[in-house]
Amino acid sequence: MITHNDQYIAKESLTFPLVLGVIFVMCLYEAINTSETWFIIDVAFFGLILIVYAYKYIRYGRTTLIIDSEAITIKDWGKTKIYYWHDIVNVYTSWNVSYFARFVQRWLSIKTSANGNQHEFHNICLSDLYCRSKSVRNAIEKYAGESRFDYEASQKSKSYVSKIVLTVMVATIIIFICVTCFSE
Repeated sequence: MITHNDQYIAKESLTFPLVLGVIFVMCLYEAINTSETWFIIDVAFFGLILIVYAYKYIRYGRTTLIIDSEAITIKDWGKTKIYYWHDIVNVYTSWNVSYFARFVQRWLSIKTSANGNQHEFHNICLSDLYCRSKSVRNAIEKYAGESRFDYEASQKSKSYVSKIVLTVMVATIIIFICVTCFSE
């Protein structure tokens, strides 16, 4: 996260590619030493993903979120999307449940006005960026004013996801207790 006097910049964290590189090296080591089929398949799989990420970083650079006095800009895979403040109705951060890569993801939700009455919704994933929801909120308040940030929607989203995470934790504990007690 970089904060300049005239803009807020958050770049993509390198955690996933670094972990991917470590897994690739470990699988490569095991594939060389044991010649197991599974390790060879793992090397091919993780190597392919690593090549795609290397291509992305060399060709397009890291995903970047820029918030300044004119707009919110997101640069991802060579595409730049700009949401100007005069088109934005409100903005809020949310926690959404995901069943793919992570269980809970942070999002920046932007509601824009297309032509007066119609609204469009745009989402930017903050989980992949090296930033915190609070710093993004502070940048929005600084450059667009406090009236653009929707505190109520952010709180509702946080409450909803908190309930789901709590339910999953309680269910996991109950299942663990049942398996432990009745396994004898």
